[in-house]
Amino acid sequence: MNLCWHTALVAGWSILLLSGLAPVAAASNFPNPPCATQPVPDYPRVGEPPNVKLWTKRDLGAGWTPPNCTAWPNGATTIVVGLAAHIKYAGSADALLARIGAISSLVQVRYWSVTDNQWNNMFTRAVALEGVDPRKPRRDFSAAELRAGGDRYFSAADIRSGKDTVSKLHLTAADSAHFVVETENVTPLRWTFLTYAAPGSFQTWYFFDRDADATWRFYSLTRVLYASSLFGSVIPDKSYINRAVAMYRHFLNLPTDRDPPAAP
Repeated sequence: MNLCWHTALVAGWSILLLSGLAPVAAASNFPNPPCATQPVPDYPRVGEPPNVKLWTKRDLGAGWTPPNCTAWPNGATTIVVGLAAHIKYAGSADALLARIGAISSLVQVRYWSVTDNQWNNMFTRAVALEGVDPRKPRRDFSAAELRAGGDRYFSAADIRSGKDTVSKLHLTAADSAHFVVETENVTPLRWTFLTYAAPGSFQTWYFFDRDADATWRFYSLTRVLYASSLFGSVIPDKSYINRAVAMYRHFLNLPTDRDPPAAP
């Protein structure tokens, strides 16, 4: 973007000591989160770098159908990014939820900018909201609040656009060993005077699963639908990979600017 990958929590949001990217799934495979089926990309072995795969509209073709476990209204998309990781993590599910609910900490997330050829902060501002009104900030969300269900809202300004965007966060299927977090933009994503993603056009699903050996499996799936095909020629695909990895590192409380970058 680089203007994109807003919140990476959408708004969103995206920790290992990387030594480069591990091999990814074959290009002929479609994105598939861990919804009682084999994920694509698949999880690496514990301690290996995450597997990351990016698909364009051309890669997916007209016949592709979004996974049933996502709130994806149809197959319309410009970019899809899947990331699968498997790491040792001693923290509890509530510790991870508290990390996710700490919206103000998003300003600490750093990613590798392929445009600037350096590590940049992904967001300039980030705050939890009482509701969809950006004029009503509140403290960060606690794990208990997220577990209570319902939609939570936050506002974040991407470093590229500088515009505040309101996003929705929703927790589903939460227990001590498994939970899913969904995010999507509620207001348009803008750059200068242009809208590059309409409401609901930037969605991310985060899947967390704890194994019996105290390791965690992490999977994120991001879908972006540009308002115009023009943005596909000005936003580098590598930006989405680097931002997905940054959010993954952030959630697992690992350094987000660890060299080497995932996609230099």
